[in-house]
Amino acid sequence: MSQGDDFRVLIISSWCKFPIYEANFGWGESISTIVATLGIKDNIVLLDSKEFPGGIEAWIVMKKMKIAKICEELIKPSSPTPHELRDHKISFIDEIIPHSSIPLILFYKKSENITQSQICSHLKTSLSQTLTQFYPLAGRMKSQYSIDCNDEGAYYQESQVDASLLDIIKNPTSNELVQLTPYNSNGSSSNFQELLAIQVNLFNCGGIAISISISHKIGDASSLCTFIMNWCNASERLIISNTRCVDSTEMLSHPCQILQKYTTFEASYTHLSASLKSPSNIGANKVRKDSIFVSLSSTFPPRGICDDTPKENCIPIHPVAEKLAVKRFIFTTSNIAKMKAKLMNWGYNENATRVEVVLALLWKCFMAAKGCNSVAIVPVNIRQITVPHLDENSFGNFFLVTSCIASVVNEWFSLVGKIKSAIGRIDGNYVKRIRGEEGFEFVKSNFKQVGELIMSQGDDIRVLRISSWCKFPIYEANFGWGEPILTIVAFFGVKDNIVLLDSIEFVGGIEAWIVMADQEMTLFEQDKELQDFTSLDAIGDLN
Repeated sequence: MSQGDDFRVLIISSWCKFPIYEANFGWGESISTIVATLGIKDNIVLLDSKEFPGGIEAWIVMKKMKIAKICEELIKPSSPTPHELRDHKISFIDEIIPHSSIPLILFYKKSENITQSQICSHLKTSLSQTLTQFYPLAGRMKSQYSIDCNDEGAYYQESQVDASLLDIIKNPTSNELVQLTPYNSNGSSSNFQELLAIQVNLFNCGGIAISISISHKIGDASSLCTFIMNWCNASERLIISNTRCVDSTEMLSHPCQILQKYTTFEASYTHLSASLKSPSNIGANKVRKDSIFVSLSSTFPPRGICDDTPKENCIPIHPVAEKLAVKRFIFTTSNIAKMKAKLMNWGYNENATRVEVVLALLWKCFMAAKGCNSVAIVPVNIRQITVPHLDENSFGNFFLVTSCIASVVNEWFSLVGKIKSAIGRIDGNYVKRIRGEEGFEFVKSNFKQVGELIMSQGDDIRVLRISSWCKFPIYEANFGWGEPILTIVAFFGVKDNIVLLDSIEFVGGIEAWIVMADQEMTLFEQDKELQDFTSLDAIGDLN
């Protein structure tokens, strides 16, 4: 009784060597036996295996997570959007992107200084303030290439979770995690009309999980991170009562009409293109300042003709019906160093980045589990590749897609070279075409080539989707009561998908989230090299 909420009691009993499978009433032995302590939470019973002499079968009872919606509402901007900003055009890259969502879940432990009720109040108020700056997120799509910034608001939901935060983090299932996202979004599609959806999950222990889902039609991972960090700033200012003072005349104006007097947001990060070049230092840049909303449509205006373009011009994401498994593999800093050393011993002398090395190993294991060849699809953020560079906080989709094909017989070191070569193609000379008169056709062709490559391979090759969130400051997302203890990019509905994040436990390390068919995941995690270089966190099954 003295341990409190930080400890859980596990009841264990062993029935091994009891002759229960010899119970023959005259018509044969039992084919299965269950010790029916099904009503006892956190309970493990061990039995001798019926099928395998000397083996053990374990029956486990754990509490199923229950979640109940407390409230839902639309959060509107704190200041109305001026008439001249109401019609917001998206960029011509946004036009090509299919309707899907980017769901992110941030987990926070209990705060000792602020209650859950106070946190929710601060989150709603600061969200309203942030939406005034990022006003298109409170609007609605009115055509393929424009948003009506009508201030209808972002979707906001609060839910009570009848479970402990630590229980969910340590022993979660995909079905449970999906329930923590607004509209149960899992990245496969986006059927809701709101362009931004928030779900704040309140756990019995006092912990909180904030799920944020943005429409991929208007922004990419970089855009989402820019919004989150600005929302964090607004929330933190509310909590510490240290709001920056502005002139009273400015208070009457919309933020996007005010001449920017302050330095723009300084958190340094880039997407895959930069994360492939050097390790990151999580938490190295703690000074955050607000950014202004910079739309890419001013530089790359829409063409308004994407409704007539063929489907293969984009790379759609479709939900799947089969049973999927989601698991996290952690590559520590020391293990990544060992991986690089092993590659050098094999004669691979290229300066491979940590992301390239990790992706190559995962790709090799993927093909081994599938038993067939594969094409890897990799998005590359081009904000810092294009000349002149774009502001890293530019809002909208600004990436190109590269790909590489490999055989199941390819060695690990050769896959590193394939990935490095594919990423290297997206260089300054390649990207400069996006600024020319044929920029739209260039981007459309980039997506189309990858789509045609996928369609041309047939059933004897498998597509692996890869994205890296390394160097994005998502573990610095402090709303005022501390940084997240775990972050999940919740693409649970996208089969054959790998997402890389910086490791929160190991500076310079990587955590890889993998989504595969359940049976194939079993083969995937049995790879000897993968076991040598990783630790595994199981995230259960997705039905």
